[in-house]
Amino acid sequence: MKLIRSLIVNVIVSWALLYFLGWMNWKWTTIGIKITFENPEISSSVISLIIAFLVLWFIFWMFNSPIKWILKTLSCPVNFLTLWLMSLVINVLIFYMFQYFVNAYFDWVVDVKLWEIWQTLILSFIMALCTSILTKIFK
Repeated sequence: MKLIRSLIVNVIVSWALLYFLGWMNWKWTTIGIKITFENPEISSSVISLIIAFLVLWFIFWMFNSPIKWILKTLSCPVNFLTLWLMSLVINVLIFYMFQYFVNAYFDWVVDVKLWEIWQTLILSFIMALCTSILTKIFK
């Protein structure tokens, strides 16, 4: 029961963060990710917007959970030697893999664009920090 509750909290927190960061970049484009919709019907309809962000979240989760765990396990010795700075590099790599996968294989109404690498690094740090804090609060 605790595992299911933890998974639900993680889903809601991650989805809300992805939605919030995407919404923030409609206003300010300095955080690192810009999510634009080519079809104006999606950005005007709340239900379509929520479904689109749920699909984006699922794709992001597929990269963030299993692939990130494998990369962190393989890079554990390097991570230890660099005092866990390699973790930030892996987080940035996950964001770039997410961007490539969405833009290359999903030719639907959404376009994900990452800005410069330092902005993506800040985005990765914000996402990890917020997910950690919010997951601890809602558990």
